[in-house]
Amino acid sequence: MIKKAILFLLASIGIANMSQAQSGGKTCGASDIYDKIKAQHPEVVAQNDIQLEKDIAKYIAAQAKFLDISKLMKTTAASDSLPYIEIPVVVHIIHDYTNNYVTDAKVAGLISNLNNYYNLKNDTTQIIKIFKKYTGNPRFRFHLATVDPSGNPTRGITRRYTYLTYGGDEKAKFDLWNPASYMNVWVEDHISQSGSVVVGGVIVAYAHFPSAAAADPYGDGLICNYNYIAGTDVTIPHEVGHYFSLLHPWGNTNNPGVSGCGDDFVDDTPPDLGLVNIGSCPLYTDTTCVRPYFKIYPNVAGYDSLADYPDTANVQNAMNYCGCSNFIFTKGQVNRMRGAATSTVGNRNNLSAAFNLWQTGIISPIDTPIKIFDSVTLAGALTFMSRPILPPIADFSVSNAAVGYATSQVRFFGTIYSAFSFYFLDKSWNNDTITSRSWSLSNGAGTATGTGTNIASTFTTPGWVTAKLTVNSRVGSDSITKQAIYVADTTTINPLAASNYYAEFSPTGDLAKWPTFNYYNNEFKWQPANVGYYDNSSIMYTGYDSRGYPANITGTPAGDFDDLFSPAFNLSSFNPSDICNLSYMYAGAFKTGSSNYMNDSLDISYTTDGGRTWTLISTLSKAQIANNGSVGTPFTPSAAWQWSLQSINIPVVARQSQVYFRFRYRPGDNGFGTSTGNNFYLDRFNISNSPLGVNTVVNNSKSIAIAPNPTTGSSYLVINNGGNGVATVNVTDITGKQVYSTRQDMSGVTTSIEIPASAISVKGMYLVQVSFNDKESHTEKLVVY
Repeated sequence: MIKKAILFLLASIGIANMSQAQSGGKTCGASDIYDKIKAQHPEVVAQNDIQLEKDIAKYIAAQAKFLDISKLMKTTAASDSLPYIEIPVVVHIIHDYTNNYVTDAKVAGLISNLNNYYNLKNDTTQIIKIFKKYTGNPRFRFHLATVDPSGNPTRGITRRYTYLTYGGDEKAKFDLWNPASYMNVWVEDHISQSGSVVVGGVIVAYAHFPSAAAADPYGDGLICNYNYIAGTDVTIPHEVGHYFSLLHPWGNTNNPGVSGCGDDFVDDTPPDLGLVNIGSCPLYTDTTCVRPYFKIYPNVAGYDSLADYPDTANVQNAMNYCGCSNFIFTKGQVNRMRGAATSTVGNRNNLSAAFNLWQTGIISPIDTPIKIFDSVTLAGALTFMSRPILPPIADFSVSNAAVGYATSQVRFFGTIYSAFSFYFLDKSWNNDTITSRSWSLSNGAGTATGTGTNIASTFTTPGWVTAKLTVNSRVGSDSITKQAIYVADTTTINPLAASNYYAEFSPTGDLAKWPTFNYYNNEFKWQPANVGYYDNSSIMYTGYDSRGYPANITGTPAGDFDDLFSPAFNLSSFNPSDICNLSYMYAGAFKTGSSNYMNDSLDISYTTDGGRTWTLISTLSKAQIANNGSVGTPFTPSAAWQWSLQSINIPVVARQSQVYFRFRYRPGDNGFGTSTGNNFYLDRFNISNSPLGVNTVVNNSKSIAIAPNPTTGSSYLVINNGGNGVATVNVTDITGKQVYSTRQDMSGVTTSIEIPASAISVKGMYLVQVSFNDKESHTEKLVVY
């Protein structure tokens, strides 16, 4: 019902309070996700909104049969004797092994805290007196499921390691259990809620309203920042209110103090302007929207009944943004939530159905005939299943830092006889008590130090380290094996002494010395390719998202990263004044034609301490990684012209006796969760003292090349294995006019001859003719733009 009230001085007082409303703080994004889903499915959401209000009204009318009607209308019904509503819950931990790796104990605390607030066991001693009699007891009880959707025993918790813990939101909602049977709760590092309009603060959680859930069942549930689930925090209880159709007291917006005095379709929560983080909320009163506020109800006997509600906003309300633990649900809010729990909209009615409670392991099979909303037969009839004692699920993380053992990675790069240790941290779960554990490490692991939970080790044999953890409990054991660390050989390559070293990424070459790390075990990764600049081998990053519906509902590539590591190089022979270029040939594309959405990037870094720390040399993006523009299908280069040269100066500080390089590819998306990148190929890696690294473009079948080509400045003619003697170079424009000529002695291996920018300053095509010892000649085209 719509509130009817007399509002005095609204405009002037509302403006005066606006600054308080925007003071900052934590907010929720439930209204934002509702608006987003409604924009995508307007008719579905609208129809379900109408049905939901009908179901809620029907439930409230049914309660009047058991209660005094005048009491129902004036105080919106007593609630202490209402039958309990039981709700099965599953909590999904979306983590990267850092502080967001929420423990099983904290999940149990989350459920305990939720049950306290929904059974009026929280501290309400400081609730202002005028709202005491309107305080309602929802009498919802939440239970971690003990049976999963496949019928297997569970403790109601799942875990997934993914970069999407960092603001993945809807895309991070992996492992959805049937939302008609379980209330799904996801916990991630933080909420990003791209596109949300936040006036009052930072979004820390949001939930699906029942009508939004009906239109988008794949995301049904609530998701929360991990910092806001512990202790007596009000965030999860607030979101559960939305899940059962409660609005903010100022209306269905996330703009407290901006949208004006709003309405939440509940009579005993007076009109509200909305305030954020007001600090002293237990004692705060706000009369901006309600002076005075009353409602007239038609009495069944034909007489009007007056309900004189408090003339102040219910700031201390679960659905407000005051942020204090001293809050209440009003009796009207209780009726609205319980009415939503009977509705078919969003399948909320099925959650507490007796058969579903048996299927999800909440109650014993002997209780299945019970009608959940029958207040006569329900009381005291349920036999609740206890939390099962299950074998542990083994898991561990790895770090290269001793402090806190916290890491966002599960794989690390190091060297044999490293000066620092790798640390292994037991992250096993699903069991309250682990009685013992054991570790097994390969690659000549040194004597492990530390406790059985945290151990450290160094390694003496190159290659992938296999680490195994076994955990034991009184009801069973579990083991997990991971290739957690790559130990690199310290034997170095000196580019000046071996100037013909090129990484061609051939299986018959040194490909094994170029390890690739797919940290999140997904389809976006480095892998060998059967195509190359001049042979049939290169290394490619698979950036094209080929997943179809519904797999692409979760898991945007944005936020992912994958690494390619080089062997060790000795660059100490390069003087500070020397040219020292890291060069390679590349071919890439984007799936999108819009430069605004070309968000893939490639970071090139180096380490001189064996992988402990990495220093960024350059970040490449757009045409620097996608030289072939937009290609709508998975890109594979098929001609030499599709490859380009990339040459990067290696800083003097990196020119050490042992240096490794790392290529970190970061796929992106369009900001809406859709991949816009394509495949990227890298070939013919080389480090040399050639200007711009142009010798990289010379291949086994072609002894002469020009690079860069096309060019906007100088270009270089590269002669490979030209022998001894003299090379004569003549450059003519398209009319045949000579614009440049030079003679240069050949070095016998690779010779680079500059064609200066001043000689080719006019845009267009030039012909470059080179002859050897005034006999054999060869002509190449050069384009200037």
